[in-house]
Amino acid sequence: MYDLIVAGGGTSGISTAISAAKQGLKVLVIEKNSFLGGSMTGALVVPMMKNMLKNGKSLSGEFVEELMAEMRKTSDALTYSDNNIGWFNPDIMKCTLDDLFQKYNIEVFFDTVVTNANISDNKIQNVEITYAGQKQLLEAKYFVDATGNADLVNLCGGNFENGNDGINQAMTLRFIASNVDIKKFAEFLKSIDDNREVSPISEINGEIHLSTACTWDNDSWKLKPYFKKAVADGVLEEEDCAYFQIFTIPNQPSAIAFNAPRIFSEKPLNPLDVKDTSFALIQGRKQIRRLMAFCKKYLAGFENAYISQIAPMLGIRDSRRIEGEYTMSEEDVLSCKKFKNALAKSNYPIDVHSLKKDGDILNKIDEDDYFEIPLESAKVRGIKNLFAAGKIVSATFLAQAALRIIPNCLSMGESLGKHIAELAKNPN
Repeated sequence: MYDLIVAGGGTSGISTAISAAKQGLKVLVIEKNSFLGGSMTGALVVPMMKNMLKNGKSLSGEFVEELMAEMRKTSDALTYSDNNIGWFNPDIMKCTLDDLFQKYNIEVFFDTVVTNANISDNKIQNVEITYAGQKQLLEAKYFVDATGNADLVNLCGGNFENGNDGINQAMTLRFIASNVDIKKFAEFLKSIDDNREVSPISEINGEIHLSTACTWDNDSWKLKPYFKKAVADGVLEEEDCAYFQIFTIPNQPSAIAFNAPRIFSEKPLNPLDVKDTSFALIQGRKQIRRLMAFCKKYLAGFENAYISQIAPMLGIRDSRRIEGEYTMSEEDVLSCKKFKNALAKSNYPIDVHSLKKDGDILNKIDEDDYFEIPLESAKVRGIKNLFAAGKIVSATFLAQAALRIIPNCLSMGESLGKHIAELAKNPN
């Protein structure tokens, strides 16, 4: 018998597990992949988005700093010039999370999924897990769905919504290019773009670190002429230009991480439809090859670069959202609403990536204020001992577009782990 079983070892799952284990709970994590970290490691979502006030005060929980401090010990994380502590090496992140799980005596079953749940008296009595075709029943006092798709809530018959009237945000398949001459590329960026907010370039720990971007709905980007030329030359398709954002990686001095391509499809893609996600993986890998050819031909410093890693997981921004005891709204986000029982604080904007050109949404909030994510949005309605963590919490489509970033998911899990530990010690 476990005190807590967490379905999913991604961003919210790891922080839930570690937080609960710190309080003395016996914790098991069920993870479908062969590593921890979810979008951070499997989807190559690097760096984390910034979550702080204008004055530089962090809004994230203590675990975010603890995790990045562990990574900084080996120079595999850094604080960027804009005070964002979330630049990290995704492969070493896997190792660091293994170490933290061992430190806090957390058990993890890799390559395993939860395939059924038995419920009575409005409580989960046990769950069925499957590994290599073998099934096993496991009991716990409390359960957390941190699957990213609300898979456990679905197995329990819980209610949920998906997308905005069935239309989800665009998916991305990230990749990493190696053997890039970063110094040469930095000089190239300086020569075409003097806006250091758009194309920041800094020397940190003896390495050049930078970022830049370009999208198809704005002609002011300095890389835009190069994308137009590549489309005219037949190197790129127009849809490959939808969203392009790149970052350097700590302790990988010749590597560039791509927040691209945004997966193109003639029709909306449903992250719960295996045909759609399989199409997205194939389509994404086609687009990646075209983007790599573009970089090598048109961007100085990429002449000898090559694709060194394609994410084994799609970047899925939204999927199922549970029906909780409170549904957070976009008004809660934009008005910076506070709650009595808050899981996390954030001032990340409502950020929607659309499949359609000119369909993106970016609604910012006051830089000197923040909204809170309530505990009640993580309580699964109708099931007493089941909670949800991460991007699947109870929220409207637009509110979820502000909740979904990594620092928020880590902070939600941290607070949820503490709450469950209190329940376990004082069940009445």
